[in-house]
Amino acid sequence: MDRPELLEWLRLIRTPGLGPVRINRLLRHFGGAQALLEASEKGWEAVPGIQLPFLQKILHLRREMPTAPIQQELNRLQAMGGHLLVLGDPGYPPLLREIHDPPPVLFVLGDPGHLLKGNAVALVGSRQASPSGSHFTHRLAMDLARHGLVTVSGLAEGIDTAAHWGALEGQGATVAVMATGLDVLYPTRNAALRQRIIAQGCLVTEAPLGTPPAAYLFPPRNRIISGLCRGVVVVEAATRSGSLVTARLALEQGREVFAVPAQVGDIRYQGSNHLLRQGAIYLEGVDDILQTFSWDARPPTTAMPRPRVTAVDTPVAVGTTAAAVHALLQHGPVQGDELARRCHLTVAELSRILLQLELVGVVQRLPGNQFALRRT
Repeated sequence: MDRPELLEWLRLIRTPGLGPVRINRLLRHFGGAQALLEASEKGWEAVPGIQLPFLQKILHLRREMPTAPIQQELNRLQAMGGHLLVLGDPGYPPLLREIHDPPPVLFVLGDPGHLLKGNAVALVGSRQASPSGSHFTHRLAMDLARHGLVTVSGLAEGIDTAAHWGALEGQGATVAVMATGLDVLYPTRNAALRQRIIAQGCLVTEAPLGTPPAAYLFPPRNRIISGLCRGVVVVEAATRSGSLVTARLALEQGREVFAVPAQVGDIRYQGSNHLLRQGAIYLEGVDDILQTFSWDARPPTTAMPRPRVTAVDTPVAVGTTAAAVHALLQHGPVQGDELARRCHLTVAELSRILLQLELVGVVQRLPGNQFALRRT
């Protein structure tokens, strides 16, 4: 689309009262994006299912909307190297177009071509991920990458972070679906990860530039995560979890839902076990995904190199905290929760550190969620 059309779409999504469902209805009525943008006010008033007084209010608000802020936003997006994908445009993700309430406009930073690939899988779970959950997610994302599949997640701490890093370390593509504007760094700890994703995948959001994080934005974000994918894998989820919202949305969209089992009594997996009782597909590894979709389970064509570790491009920089973890393991294996307590770390913080130390071959995981130094 040319600049005037993009400006009109930005004006459209900022019109109060016009959400994704109503805009999708307008698109169907007018037969496409171009016809919608060129429609007269009389044409708008003929749209069925929307009361005339409400439509007239919308048209009034569109007429009165200042143009300068919209032009400035498009200028900023283009200066960032970002893209706009518009519902009805050939470049819009085909799977996402199928859902009940597809986002009218997607803001993309990175290669938007990754959104067009049908063979994508979402990996979601707790922000307070356990070390074992983070490790499993990282390994699964690496395996997906090695089979040419795209990993989609939400750029949050915990499971999302492990999923994105796994795809990147597996030399694959990953898509991060954000609940904020593209220009908002959230969470701040994922700054290096964000840059790697832009280079090796893309960031995508329906939120305009400058949109800060807010709780009400995350459930709508989750429908995009599931909508872009053939299936959703829930690794760790408590009984009240945003990951369960994503799973529910996936089922409504006709996607497959996978859940990773855990030992009875682990509260971090109560939501996952609930999904299994409700009929989610039991998942132990990438083969379960490949078999479900009858995707090619070809062996990897290239060897997996050991990741090069620097303070810039790894999940966490090796610093004093990682040194403290290393020192505690000098005396023998330590259980994950005990290690977090003795290092005064949250489970999510410890997971990131252990994941990096495993990647560089310093630490090994033992049965029973124990960790030990790898002896050479």
